Amino acid sequence: MKSDIFKNPKLDFIELRYVKEIVDCQKMHLHEELTITAIKKGSLNLIFNNNCIELKPNEIAIINSQIPHSATTNEKSKDGYVLYLKKDYLKNLDFNFLSAFKLIKNKNIYKSFIKLCDYLLDSKISLIEKEENIYLFCLAFFSFEQTEQNYKEESILTMNIKKYLDENYLEEFTLDELALKFDLTVIHLIRVFKKEFGLPIHSYILNKKVHLAKELLSSNISISQIAQNSGFFDQSHLNRNFKRVFQITPKEYQKNIF
Repeated sequence: MKSDIFKNPKLDFIELRYVKEIVDCQKMHLHEELTITAIKKGSLNLIFNNNCIELKPNEIAIINSQIPHSATTNEKSKDGYVLYLKKDYLKNLDFNFLSAFKLIKNKNIYKSFIKLCDYLLDSKISLIEKEENIYLFCLAFFSFEQTEQNYKEESILTMNIKKYLDENYLEEFTLDELALKFDLTVIHLIRVFKKEFGLPIHSYILNKKVHLAKELLSSNISISQIAQNSGFFDQSHLNRNFKRVFQITPKEYQKNIF
């Protein structure tokens, strides 16, 4: 049974488990966290004390904390995702899930959830990008609304955030650390930056790194060294992001220069 787990002490409010071959979990159990689960193939029976719901692909099940349940497969089921969110984290989003459980039959939400899970399990995606995607998914999923501050104040604030990112984009930091520096909640940080610049913070940082790599390609440094110097995990990570921005690979760009 192939099983992957995303767990990071800097993002201690979340844990993700992925299972390739899903097996029955017949023993009743409960979790301290709120649980969101989905599958790609087959179907599951989620069994509660007096109820049972069938979970299929393109659906998401939410199970509240401290709710006893078990799960059985109806047929051969594959690619199961189980996301655990701590209650304190949900309070920060002003989200209060009152039901014991809920089945959501919405294909777009399902796709967003699977995409988030795949991001979390990808070792080549930075921690800040993972963290921001968690917040963006939760904000959309839980329909959180936040009161906007005065536009002028926000504009000054976002320019200060941008200035900090321009000077420190090669450093590794979390959204919590960045929000603390500007005395904001992470939710407010994400909202004001994207509203002003039209990009999530992690995308802005990646864009800065790609343009630094573009400048370095004019030198005689190897592409693998350029990847390291511009803050990418490796050359393939640079190639993927460089091509997204410039539609050619770093090697092709460098060859055209010379």
